[in-house]
Amino acid sequence: MSRDPARAATQFFGGRVCLDFANTLDWRTSNDPQELIPDYAALLSWSERRGTLPLVAIRKLKAHSASSVAVAAMQKAHDLRRDIWAISDALRGGRSVDLRLVNQMLSAAPRQPDLVRQHRGYRHALAGTDVTEPLWPVLWSLTALLASDDASRIGCCEADGCGWFFVDESPNRTRRWCSSEVCGNRERARRAYAKRKGST
Repeated sequence: MSRDPARAATQFFGGRVCLDFANTLDWRTSNDPQELIPDYAALLSWSERRGTLPLVAIRKLKAHSASSVAVAAMQKAHDLRRDIWAISDALRGGRSVDLRLVNQMLSAAPRQPDLVRQHRGYRHALAGTDVTEPLWPVLWSLTALLASDDASRIGCCEADGCGWFFVDESPNRTRRWCSSEVCGNRERARRAYAKRKGST
């Protein structure tokens, strides 16, 4: 493994907010997974980089980073992420999906608020009054994905140990890597090295 955790936290190859959130445990299927959102401050930083929360909401929520409610929100975040893994793996394997946690969280989340224009596009007009707000755009993204034909296009990086999910939007559904430039190049180099070593 050679992907820098700081760099990985800024790379979004999933194609959907919910899958990028699922990918916040780097090297998920390896023996040494790397946590990219270990605490609430990191979750807010991820939300800012991914553009899912307005900056005004992020500034308000930062005041709660060390609180007990933020710790509880992180437990919900990691539970949601684990469910996205299970849902994605089930869809890829043609199995039924258990939506109990997702539906439970949706029942506690508000309807999607109005959009507001930001300097980098449009965001939901979240107010920064609830510490679970960073999870709401993830939930909305997940439900939109599940209700679309793209649910059948969820793929998982084939690089050994990576485990990152993505929506395969290639014409023939032949995408193999989270990123051809990252895992694809590394796997090609590894195979070339193994081939050279085997021929000596």
